[in-house]
Amino acid sequence: MKVGKCLFANGGLKRLFGSSQKFWDYAKPSEIEKREGSLDITKIFWDDKFVDELKQSIAACKVFLLIPIFNLADGGLGNSENAMSSAMQVKNVPNDLISNFNPLTIVFVAPILTYWFYPFMAKRGYPLKPMTRMTIGFALAGINMVIGAILQWQVEKSSPCGLYATTDCDGVSNISLWAQIPLYSLPAIGELFVNVTSYELAYTRAPARMKSLVYAMVLFTSAISSAIALAAGCFICCPILMLCFKDLNEPVTFNDIDRMEGRQRPKVIAAHKQIEEETGGSGADLPAYDREDEKISRSV
Repeated sequence: MKVGKCLFANGGLKRLFGSSQKFWDYAKPSEIEKREGSLDITKIFWDDKFVDELKQSIAACKVFLLIPIFNLADGGLGNSENAMSSAMQVKNVPNDLISNFNPLTIVFVAPILTYWFYPFMAKRGYPLKPMTRMTIGFALAGINMVIGAILQWQVEKSSPCGLYATTDCDGVSNISLWAQIPLYSLPAIGELFVNVTSYELAYTRAPARMKSLVYAMVLFTSAISSAIALAAGCFICCPILMLCFKDLNEPVTFNDIDRMEGRQRPKVIAAHKQIEEETGGSGADLPAYDREDEKISRSV
């Protein structure tokens, strides 16, 4: 806290956005002594190396800013996946049983990645670097969300209650609960690429005195994603969940199809030229979109 207070003192934000090196040098005891002429060791009890280690730790934490996005896709936003399962065919199977496929997938896939996939890629000359592994994990999370959106759409489409499928509906969809397995297995594999890699970065790239701080920042990302999910919880329900996609099933109609398809463009340009010849003007009084058509015609 003392170092942070010193960093942001006397226009610290301006130094931060101006020169990163000047921002960090401002809190170094050697620079403080040069700037003030003396050094109060009762207040300035850290050394230059500590500031450099803090800078290195903050740099290592930048990549962790993206992890809350992955956490939101891991298990669905809020309680959406569990709510979806309540509208599916369970056949006497508890709808929360399917969530056990997340740890089961981790237990099964982790040895495969460690003892076969990673060594195989290294032997082929393509070792998976940390950022590559995290990219794969985020891609799996994205695919998981696409599958979840399609499955939610199909559940509501086949449910007798339609958009209110996950509310107090007397009937359920004809889609089986087991269709949710990819929604728990794909993020589980993604965790092995994202979470494990983030722990690796926290341990290997952080200085010895900062390992606990960096690791705490990694875990803090889970708190951020949980807060976002909690804030959005009231919107993750039917029928709000699919309202933003409902118009995709409705065809788009245009009032003037000829203009939309460009059939009127030659006539409009010819009319503009005729007006210019008759009035000797530049067409400034014409509509903006018509003047743009004329500019395009001249450039061609």
